[in-house]
Amino acid sequence: MRRTRRRTVSDLRRVTRRSFIKCVGAGSAALVAPAVALRAAGGGPRPNILWITSEDNGPFFGCYGDAYATTPHFDKLASEGVLYLNAFANAPVCAPARSTIISGMYACSLGTHPMRSTYAIPSAIRFFPQYLREAGYYCTNCSKEDYNMRKPPGTWDDSSAKAHYRNRKPGQRLARRTTSP
Repeated sequence: MRRTRRRTVSDLRRVTRRSFIKCVGAGSAALVAPAVALRAAGGGPRPNILWITSEDNGPFFGCYGDAYATTPHFDKLASEGVLYLNAFANAPVCAPARSTIISGMYACSLGTHPMRSTYAIPSAIRFFPQYLREAGYYCTNCSKEDYNMRKPPGTWDDSSAKAHYRNRKPGQRLARRTTSP
């Protein structure tokens, strides 16, 4: 079992706004870049993408070294995927953070930092599922769309409690987002 060092206030002071924005931008690009690169390369098998959001929790999982946590499914997923040891939130509440993730832009830059802003974003701003759809992916979202701004048309192929991968065309790659409360 891996142990992580406890973060202290002095550790947090080393994170600058600029380094945080670079990290969020790189993370968003990492989600979109593989699909765009494969499309530009003209082939090769593209992976299905499963994006799981687990909200309102800290490092209280076995995979993060919590001796009291019994989280076998998260532990297995972490052992077979990527386990982030350094994670930061760009906002103290969920919807502004979600607007950063879906757009790849810092919430203050978009005007979506105040909770319940429903700010109309510029038409040039696109959500990352739109890029995946252009690359041929069938993009679904399991109903939660609280982005703290109006969703541009064409973001998802299906976004509802009944969104399902079986609705895609035969052979079409899948990008699916689901949220665990």
